[in-house]
Amino acid sequence: MKNIRRMISPAAAWMVVLLPLLITVYLLFWCPDDLSARQTGKQRTFGATYMTMNNPYFQVLDTQIRGHLELHGDVLLTRDGAMDQQRQNQEIQELVDAGVSAIFMTPVEWDTSKEGLQIAADAGVPVIVVDAPVQASELAACSVLSDNYQAGVLCAQHLLSVRDHAKILLLEHITARSGADRIQGFKDTITGHEGFEIIGSGESDGQIENAMPVMEQLLATFPDADVLMALNDPSAFGGLAAIQGADLSEQFLVYSVDGSPEGKAMVSNGFLTATCAQFPSKVAEEAVHQAYAAINGSCEQGEVIVPVELLTEENIDQYGIDGWQ
Repeated sequence: MKNIRRMISPAAAWMVVLLPLLITVYLLFWCPDDLSARQTGKQRTFGATYMTMNNPYFQVLDTQIRGHLELHGDVLLTRDGAMDQQRQNQEIQELVDAGVSAIFMTPVEWDTSKEGLQIAADAGVPVIVVDAPVQASELAACSVLSDNYQAGVLCAQHLLSVRDHAKILLLEHITARSGADRIQGFKDTITGHEGFEIIGSGESDGQIENAMPVMEQLLATFPDADVLMALNDPSAFGGLAAIQGADLSEQFLVYSVDGSPEGKAMVSNGFLTATCAQFPSKVAEEAVHQAYAAINGSCEQGEVIVPVELLTEENIDQYGIDGWQ
């Protein structure tokens, strides 16, 4: 028995050394199912292009979308349209060429974005439109949008509840349908109310650096204005800077849309009258949900509208100012 044990022990030792090597060689050269290919094949690549990344809303939206995709083991390639629709159309072509499974898109311009949408459609790549609608919606798999029109309605309703008259200035972004819808909701709600008059408007592109000089010009032209309705928080900040520079803060009410941390802080400190909050976490979650549905067959809905909520001094504490809602 002792001799048998001496014979078996070396054999067992060699098996311990050789078995892992044999398994490795089998998997690498003879296994009919390439494990490495199967693992990387599970990972999908998605693309995203936004009208601009010079806006905190799109930055947080991109972060949220990326986070949801990474939970599935997938990756996101992000591009910045930089307020140039032709550039965004080219970015869509680049993303298609990179082999993405789907594209998240916030159009620079709602009407001339058709070219980019057609590029993706011709390649069979579904596009999930986020935040701002497109005219050629039939080329998109799904649109996931904040209730932009209602945001304007809520701002106007608040104004009507706190003032019995107003001379109103607008800061707009007419080429972005989301911004246009917000202003239209505001205008439609004000219409017919005696004593409430929209006396001037200017194009800000939704950018703080554009809004300030535009607002300065509006104040010079309409010195009796006392209300500003801005399409988003950045343009409201630029408008507010011009108002403060003209020493008109005491007479102005300032309304905005976004609900950014900075906007909520401005409301809390009494600089903004209200900001109508978007919920980028909900928009991102729904957009990713629809994207996976699209690549697995079709979106569950052609359009998803995410509700908004007006934030004022009365309810701002419910949301906090440290981050987006």
